Amino acid sequence: MFLKLAQQRRTVYQFIDQKVESNKLNQCLEAAIWAPNHGLTQPWRFYLIGDQTQQALTQLYAKLRADKRAIAGSEEHNAIYLKACERFMANPQIVIVGQVCSLDSVKSKEDYAACACAIQNFQLAAWEQGLGVQWSTGPIINHEKTYQILGLDPAEIELIGILYMGYPQCVPESQRLPVSQVLSIYP
Repeated sequence: MFLKLAQQRRTVYQFIDQKVESNKLNQCLEAAIWAPNHGLTQPWRFYLIGDQTQQALTQLYAKLRADKRAIAGSEEHNAIYLKACERFMANPQIVIVGQVCSLDSVKSKEDYAACACAIQNFQLAAWEQGLGVQWSTGPIINHEKTYQILGLDPAEIELIGILYMGYPQCVPESQRLPVSQVLSIYP
């Protein structure tokens, strides 16, 4: 049963216009916090984005995309900006994932792995409930304005992903290499 769930899960990029019910979101978060984590550091932090915050992040996201692709003030820049706004606002639910910072490089690496496991648990719980998730990064994650909008100190929390989620508009196909191509066996 678990193998089938893992094999069927897909990254979803387009969602229907329907909010995610809070009980379903809570089940995803509950699954996430049960991820393995060395020394029970529980380094993950989740930030549920509401409409007002999504609006503020939309403007930053769109500006970063447009600035990267066109000259500020040009028609092309404006078109890219508007399309990016539409794209960001089309996400019915957004959860941002942060990792508690550590000065110990080994602990930091272990904690990142734990956060990735938490995100995978989140995604699998979402998929089981008919929800799709896209784990994204990009310039918005590291931008100082994102930290300001969320009221976070980047010395304490490192943002590591944005989880866009909702009910899938379409489910993409996916293929994986067979185990025999990724496994080496030693005597």
